[in-house]
Amino acid sequence: MSSRLPTKEGLLGQVDALRDIARRSRRLSETMELESDQRHLTAHVEWIEDCARRVEKRAIEAKTFLIVPSAEQKKSDGLA
Repeated sequence: MSSRLPTKEGLLGQVDALRDIARRSRRLSETMELESDQRHLTAHVEWIEDCARRVEKRAIEAKTFLIVPSAEQKKSDGLA
């Protein structure tokens, strides 16, 4: 893992990437023949969108361009 701390711009870039993946996945789910596959992929899309919201919130709340995640944030994001 990199020793560099995430920047506000980096976090917002991650948000954009996550939302792009979610959009493409939603379009893909519409082409699936099995309803169970659609539901499964849609559940993953919702999880990705939730991750994007959490990362965006961290970036927006940052007062500086350098963000040091707390132990609680690391744990909730699965980084600890």
